[in-house]
Amino acid sequence: MRAEATQATVLAEPLALPCGLVLPNRIVKTATGEGLADVWTSDVTPALIGLYERWAEGGTGTLITGGLSVGRGDNDATTVVLDDRTDLVGLRRWAQAVHRHDAGLVGQLLHTGRLTMVSVARHPAAPSALPPVLGSRMFGSSRALTAEEITDLVDRFAAAALMLQQAGFDGVELHAGFGFLISSFLSPATNRRTDRWGGDLQGRSRLLVEIVRAVRDRVDPGFAVAVKLGICDFVPGGFDVDEAAQVAGMLEAEGVDLIEVCGGTIDSEPATPDDQPGQPDRSRQDVLVSLMPGLRAETDVPLALTGGLHSRSVMERLIGDGTIDLAGMARPLIRQPDFSARLLDGTGDSVDTTVEPTDPSLTMLWWSSQIRRVARGTGFDPTYTPRQAEIDAVLGTARHVAATLRTRAADLVGRRP
Repeated sequence: MRAEATQATVLAEPLALPCGLVLPNRIVKTATGEGLADVWTSDVTPALIGLYERWAEGGTGTLITGGLSVGRGDNDATTVVLDDRTDLVGLRRWAQAVHRHDAGLVGQLLHTGRLTMVSVARHPAAPSALPPVLGSRMFGSSRALTAEEITDLVDRFAAAALMLQQAGFDGVELHAGFGFLISSFLSPATNRRTDRWGGDLQGRSRLLVEIVRAVRDRVDPGFAVAVKLGICDFVPGGFDVDEAAQVAGMLEAEGVDLIEVCGGTIDSEPATPDDQPGQPDRSRQDVLVSLMPGLRAETDVPLALTGGLHSRSVMERLIGDGTIDLAGMARPLIRQPDFSARLLDGTGDSVDTTVEPTDPSLTMLWWSSQIRRVARGTGFDPTYTPRQAEIDAVLGTARHVAATLRTRAADLVGRRP
């Protein structure tokens, strides 16, 4: 039995969003790339549902899903896709599993844009035709979207948001950070267009504003609409906090309920000279915190911060002094799925997330392996080595395929395992 709370904490306070949705506490599980969708249909799987139920059971008030694709061919086969072929039953079970523990579920909508792997798209869609990101063989040279494709994309985002509402989700988050598609439209470093979708800030922000407007028009007033906004690219000539503050004001005018703040792109790793591969982004957190007043000056929309929040004292300070309204984290919850409950009842203070490969190319692979362990109930293992992570990734994929086949077979005979 968990100990009773030893003292009140601001983290336990509920937060009412402008749309009327009340979040049960100030802790948010931010998006993670789980890679647990059905490899044949890109639908929700029991493993994915179980993973989120563990996090909801662990006291986190609001769970934001990993990126959900708004079209087939925009991401790899292990990403959930929302379109006219999507299994709504699986989406409903996902929401129900989270709601059983009085937590909220927000679906993040994502188009990876020029960061789409070359194995998925040889020439990924982007605002402008550009060489491969960092010259890497992982990505192809991008092609510029046509005006007709952009209009279709706006409708796809809105249709996906409506699908989430129909499935019982509490809200939707639009990913406009880290150099993905919407973010690359915002940035003058990657948006070289001369039509209405580029040029000055009004043109570069048009895609995001149009998507928000279309989503808000399609869903009910009480359905939350959030944006994950990269407030600084950390690259010369890129999107910066001054422009981000103006965009935040635009988003408030369009009825956005929450802005999750992030920063940097794949082009800007490490984010600052102090960042070291394999270490927590403490320097990036400090930079983002220092930029928050600029956002606060332009909007009253609730703000969440993601990246480097690992301790109760830091979260309480940032919420207590009004810098942020919600504390977002992912890696601490992979390591300790019940970390939120421990923060709330006073039995936990911080989580060390520095135990990971020193080779940055293995970092995401290592964390993906840990996510799979949590999903199948074996839990986080800090003794993993990079080599073990590589092996586990292969075995994890094989297990996932086998589980998918078993589920599909059970469906064909009219029963669930």
